[in-house]
Amino acid sequence: MFMERYDIIEIMKLTIAILLLSTHLQLVAQDYKRNVITDPSISRRCDALLSQRNLKIEHKQKLQSLILRNEKLQSITPPAKITLKKKLTRNKAGLKHELQLTLLKIKNQEENLIRKGCPGINL
Repeated sequence: MFMERYDIIEIMKLTIAILLLSTHLQLVAQDYKRNVITDPSISRRCDALLSQRNLKIEHKQKLQSLILRNEKLQSITPPAKITLKKKLTRNKAGLKHELQLTLLKIKNQEENLIRKGCPGINL
């Protein structure tokens, strides 16, 4: 009987400690929310930078698909069509050049995102 009473007292102490700890954690979380500075202009700027970067990534993907399409066209073009082959070759060179510029712009935008200190970046 004494041991059962002792166990019940220990369980009650443990329950009270858990309740106190959970309330303390809730208070700390509320205090953190009140003290954290959230500047809406930073969020808008970061959203704008991320959307610009996403547009450039879409452009990069379109260029890559156009290059693949060009290569396929070059492979199926008959050797007798010399001018067509030259045009396709020039077109492919132009697409590759534009792809290189797009990759540089994407890299520059990623560096800007990091420099500006945007929170929660997933590059």
